[in-house]
Amino acid sequence: MQRGETTVGPVAINGRTLTLVARTRAVHIGSDDHGALHVQARPDHVEVLDADGRREIVRIRNVETPLLIAIAISGLACASVVRALVRRRTA
Repeated sequence: MQRGETTVGPVAINGRTLTLVARTRAVHIGSDDHGALHVQARPDHVEVLDADGRREIVRIRNVETPLLIAIAISGLACASVVRALVRRRTA
């Protein structure tokens, strides 16, 4: 597994310069860079450079993982409730 950063930008908007930085993970087969089996990139932060030269980093929160966990737990809870209702009805 190889990890790295990927940047997009800079983009100038309203006197500010924005750069998007993403964390990249790749699973490689073989020793060359062309054998990537799976590549995943997630936004990590945005770098904002003001007209005055001040640099600010705005973190991007990962909402996908907690959302997937909540969906999985809800699905298991619903399946348990349906199973209990079916068992109670047949008993």
